[in-house]
Amino acid sequence: MVHVARRLLIVSAVVAFALSATACTGGGSDDGSEDFLGAKPMEQPAPALAGDTVDGQPLALADLRGNVVVVNFWATWCDPCRDEQPELVGLAGDYQDRGVEFLGVNERDDTAKARAWIEEFDVPYPSIVDEPGAWADDFAFFGLPDTYVIDADGIIRWAVYGQTDAAQLKELVDGVLADAPA
Repeated sequence: MVHVARRLLIVSAVVAFALSATACTGGGSDDGSEDFLGAKPMEQPAPALAGDTVDGQPLALADLRGNVVVVNFWATWCDPCRDEQPELVGLAGDYQDRGVEFLGVNERDDTAKARAWIEEFDVPYPSIVDEPGAWADDFAFFGLPDTYVIDADGIIRWAVYGQTDAAQLKELVDGVLADAPA
């Protein structure tokens, strides 16, 4: 009987670990609405995200209104964030003349480490510092990394929970651009 109890405890621990690992990497939606390319469609106003960038400059999401905005929550200690960063940098360059802005949110991290990350990856877009993680709850935040595609009217159209890549994000951004009034 003791062996059975131990095995149940071990199985429970493994299941709990697997679930927490999925949550940390944005392993999917819990409401069954995950859709296109593993992204969740949304129709909600973007929060009034604002703060100082890693470079110490004030910036608000509202300053970017009129553009499609890709908001990416990241941290230097997040391995999937590291894996997706080069793809985000490449896309930011591809879309720089197409009315698309990129904005990072450095989540629960050290600003000096974030600054070094930005230099290492040559990130061309700003990142707002969110050391306490205050902005996560205002978005439909699931876990790092999370990426949101916001239309020119300030409506979140897509959420990608977990690591994204250039192909996925390109499809989402192109779709939002195509839906924009001419």
